[in-house]
Amino acid sequence: MAIFTSTDQQSNAPLKGGPATIIAQGTKIKGEIQISCHLHIDGEFEGNIHSKNTVMIGKSGIVKGDIYAQKLIVSGKFQGNTESNVVEIQPLGRIEGKVITPEFVIERKGIFVGESKIMQKDTQVDKK
Repeated sequence: MAIFTSTDQQSNAPLKGGPATIIAQGTKIKGEIQISCHLHIDGEFEGNIHSKNTVMIGKSGIVKGDIYAQKLIVSGKFQGNTESNVVEIQPLGRIEGKVITPEFVIERKGIFVGESKIMQKDTQVDKK
């Protein structure tokens, strides 16, 4: 089940700072997402994500595809490529693929299998 919240229901948002879209655990979605609010994934998503904000893959979340975002936080599993201004792998989070970013953080017990490249400041993901 996907839950869409509006600005008047911010207390239920997984991330601070405004509205969020949540893909709940047990939900499987294939396709493409273009989003400007926070996106929190606890279910399974296959496809591409284009976000003007933060994409958070929760502990039970699994994403296969490409992610273009301001910030990507992975606590679950992500398989694919990402171009983001900030990429964080939380403890027990896993990324398999190619990461292009100027800021890459891997916390203790985070797993990264793949290739990373430093994104130049003049080519960062747009904040549109």
